[in-house]
Amino acid sequence: MFARLVSLLFIGCPLLCPAARAAPLWPESVRLAGNAAEEGERVAVLRRLAAAPELAAAPRAELLALLPVAEAWAEGRARAAARVARGADETHRYLNDFFTTPTRGFAPPFPAEPAAASPLHPLWAFYRGRFLAWCLLEYAEVMYVPEKKAAFVAEADRCFAEARAAFPDNPLLRIYPGENQPWPGAVAAGARAPAWANSQRRALEHLHEIIRWWITERQLANGEFGGAWGDDVEMWRWWAPVLIGFADPAVTAAQELLAGGNLRRPGLAAGYTRELTDVEHTAEETADTITPMLLLRPADPAWAARARRLVALAEEVWWAPNARGALQFKHLDFNFQRVGPDATRAYATAMHGRVLQPVLLLWQRTRDPALGAPLTRWLRTWAEAALGTDNGKPAGLVPAALRWPDGLVGSERRGWIGPDLGDDPMTGIYSWPHQPVGHLATALLLAHDLTGETIFLEPLLRMAEFRRAHLGRGDPDGPEGSVAWAGRRLGGVIADALAKWRQLHGDARFDDLLLADAGGYVRFRLTGDETALAGELARTADQLSFNRPMFTTENRFTDRVLAFNLRWPATAASFPATPQIDTDLLYSMVTGDLGGVEYYPLNAVRWLAEPRDLAVRVLAADARHFTAEIFSFRAEPRPLRAQLLLLQGGAYRLTITPAAGPEQSVPFTLATADPFLEVVVPPRTLLRVALTPLN
Repeated sequence: MFARLVSLLFIGCPLLCPAARAAPLWPESVRLAGNAAEEGERVAVLRRLAAAPELAAAPRAELLALLPVAEAWAEGRARAAARVARGADETHRYLNDFFTTPTRGFAPPFPAEPAAASPLHPLWAFYRGRFLAWCLLEYAEVMYVPEKKAAFVAEADRCFAEARAAFPDNPLLRIYPGENQPWPGAVAAGARAPAWANSQRRALEHLHEIIRWWITERQLANGEFGGAWGDDVEMWRWWAPVLIGFADPAVTAAQELLAGGNLRRPGLAAGYTRELTDVEHTAEETADTITPMLLLRPADPAWAARARRLVALAEEVWWAPNARGALQFKHLDFNFQRVGPDATRAYATAMHGRVLQPVLLLWQRTRDPALGAPLTRWLRTWAEAALGTDNGKPAGLVPAALRWPDGLVGSERRGWIGPDLGDDPMTGIYSWPHQPVGHLATALLLAHDLTGETIFLEPLLRMAEFRRAHLGRGDPDGPEGSVAWAGRRLGGVIADALAKWRQLHGDARFDDLLLADAGGYVRFRLTGDETALAGELARTADQLSFNRPMFTTENRFTDRVLAFNLRWPATAASFPATPQIDTDLLYSMVTGDLGGVEYYPLNAVRWLAEPRDLAVRVLAADARHFTAEIFSFRAEPRPLRAQLLLLQGGAYRLTITPAAGPEQSVPFTLATADPFLEVVVPPRTLLRVALTPLN
């Protein structure tokens, strides 16, 4: 370490230090920069080198071409913060705005390439490899185009190999080729804690640490996190276990700052974006802003008004009766004032449900008929299309797309599975059986529960019968669009809606399907068997226990914060395969919601504490029952307050059962207007808390 400091000192004073003038200044400085563990240190070394008067003209020119890129990587936030303070610009994509456009084109190389024999070439390769890797992780036109993906992977691997040979002490250059780096300062497992509690604590604390890092190190005064607004606002989805399940004032305040800053932009002044592009990108700026704020601030009329504005825009601009008389969106591309001009993109898709996601939540919470009327007209179109066999679709399946204006399911070239969008790399997300189809199935269930109309439930019943019959045949696969192909994939489409049906109605007739297709938490709730839950939870905790820089300092895209450990191994053959980080599992465990948070959320509890030194597992959660296990890792008793969000007000029996010690059972009245419960959790002892109705 001392020798390294001396080297840096000599580089900084070439005129005063004869030894420095005699040393090979150029290669040694590049070596120090390449091995630096911090971006700021790397830039400092390069700046001192650039200022050295004895540096020759050719290497100086190469260095001055690379230095702005290194500076932008290291200092983008400070520059963006200065622009925000001046009121300059609406968007500040400081994490990636300096490299994405040229790098996405792959050629010419970016940054500008120095001479092959230059000592700077390995450092250039280090930056180029990182740019290629993160663009591959981010952009569909790279990830889902095989030839381009292969080129990016090969070039990134070549660049990382060159850089690694030159800079063996650089920790990042051990991660990219596949060496997982343990999380610094990881906590030890509690000796008396159940295995699930140790795994959940590890996962939640690391997730919380990542969130707090982004708030402290990346968020600007206007709420941005340095990606793009549409990407920044998506972050709440993986924040949900912490944001919705617990109450950290710093996390809540950061979400509120982001939401407020986003909707105050001139580009969203009309209540929806002015950018005319596809629904997947336009919808997120409002859906992923208003939805979490409705969950956090349900009594705030301003957020309700923003949701209602979306219905008004749909009526004015986005939808109309098709040739069959059914209400549908008219186009894949639209903004607040018009739909796109390209007739070949005139489709309604399941993804359009994201536009109305906040409205569905507001309707769920208020049961306002002024919202229910337009929503049920729109959802009836999808229910009727699901029950039909248009374009060869099996009866009962919720489709992915309806063509405008004829209402045809899918398209002529691709059949019922989706729209014909030519070579658009986003086609898959608008096609069956992508996740939006499952979200639409859940929205239909919501419509049934709020209206009682069987037409909204019938598609789910038909799909359940379809899936059960297919499992009975051994779950075979088949060609795309075939009955076997659909049956094989249908479990993922209906699992969320079936789980929410089970939670709301206690109806066990679909338990066989949930046990076949749902995740470990649902299986645990149905059977008490912890096997699948323990495995899934441990895998998520493991994935959140290494490669911390890829979640924080190294990450360049706010919609890919948790993506590296999953997506990069899928592209780089040298990297061991890893499972996905399942934040939905964490959300469900801590809130009791058997399904996801985005559509028809049934979160039963919010723990009014930070997720530190604490593990909770909800065992029962409906309108009349609540049971949870709590484990505190602290050495002293811990008061814990919980807000109960599903339980109806009334008279209950509160039963508190510690793992060691006497059970307590007392009457408890849950106030409708102030539904809170407070318990004292003993130190390092599992506690079960249950509320059951007295009548």
